Amino acid sequence: MGQWIDFQQTVNQRLLREYLDNEQTKVKNMNIKGHGLVRGIAGSGKSLVLRNRVEKIINDYDDILILSYNRFMNGWLTSKLREKGISKKITCKTFHTWAYYNLKYDYNFDQDDNLRKQVIELATKSRLKYQAILIDEAQDFYDEWFQAVLQVLDTDTNSLFFVYDNTQSVYGQPHRRKQDWSWRKLGINVVGRSQIFDVNYRNSPEILESAWHFILTSLFDANMKVSKKEQVQTRIGAIIEPKTKKSRSSNIQPLLLQIPNYELPLIVAQQVKLALSSHQQSSIGVLVHPQNWRLKDLISAELLKLNIRHHAPRGSRERDMNVVDRPFVIVDSWNALKGVEFDAVIIAGLDMANEFPHDPDADFQEKAGIYTAMTRARDHLVMLYDTKNSIVDLMENALNSPPQLESQE
Repeated sequence: MGQWIDFQQTVNQRLLREYLDNEQTKVKNMNIKGHGLVRGIAGSGKSLVLRNRVEKIINDYDDILILSYNRFMNGWLTSKLREKGISKKITCKTFHTWAYYNLKYDYNFDQDDNLRKQVIELATKSRLKYQAILIDEAQDFYDEWFQAVLQVLDTDTNSLFFVYDNTQSVYGQPHRRKQDWSWRKLGINVVGRSQIFDVNYRNSPEILESAWHFILTSLFDANMKVSKKEQVQTRIGAIIEPKTKKSRSSNIQPLLLQIPNYELPLIVAQQVKLALSSHQQSSIGVLVHPQNWRLKDLISAELLKLNIRHHAPRGSRERDMNVVDRPFVIVDSWNALKGVEFDAVIIAGLDMANEFPHDPDADFQEKAGIYTAMTRARDHLVMLYDTKNSIVDLMENALNSPPQLESQE
């Protein structure tokens, strides 16, 4: 078996972009008072703009709250803010961590409608007030979380800014993917203060085309309308069709390989070692199905045998960490790594995923997880399976489909 990932093929074109394009700069410079939102496709720079927005308002506001859904995204934001020397005046937490320590809201409340509503009352009774609140991964926030956040927002500044992407909605909220839904229902007014990002800077066109072909059918099955940015206008539930960045092309196609389960952990570890030997200062994400903890542990064990430094969190508390430095190798579920990006991604055990033909919302969430996993990869994407199933068939079709996305120079 040959080498899957050779970073020498792509190291000279790595995405090192930290500057903002014209549309992103406009969003950064929105009036700091009032509500504002960004709808953006995967890899379009939503989190980068949010970080730059913090840099803009830091001199005007004393108390700033930044919330995200998962701990790795929180770690990325915290690391990036530290790089810029920004730490004072800012609270940067996942919603669960912030709500637990400040409101005594428990993670277990999420699945109970009545218990979840308590967070609004808890926030109302608290003495917390923030002059500005910024939210990343907003597609995964429950409605009640937004309503709670509004209760601790200073009404004089009313500065709420959030970014989201319905295509990466892996934790539910299907009602917000409907055409008749409005943020006004939650008391959020973004009319005239919203922007859409549709250019993907992160992924090579080869990776993005494959991911888009894979998710497209499930979008239609879930009755989610897909539109180009120019056609979306004010339709909240519409999914934005991404545009590729031609300069990001590597001419390296994603790989779909059949590997027996009993061989997979060792082979993955060996390939990670080979990849790092091609360019040590690289990042690799080994992503597994959220329910496939055993495979995660087996891969981690093989990496240890080869003396490969890596991180394989055993729980959410081990996910609060710096994911910016290189070299960096991580083994975790693809849902946990939403929002993070890597020079290379290996999706191990693709066939653990299933289709749910009689439940379009559940079917979409399962495939959205895979789409999210694919779009974590900047330049190299390898997907592995043991047994062919309908998900593997869909992926084969996606990889063999002709390009269809518009491209920007």
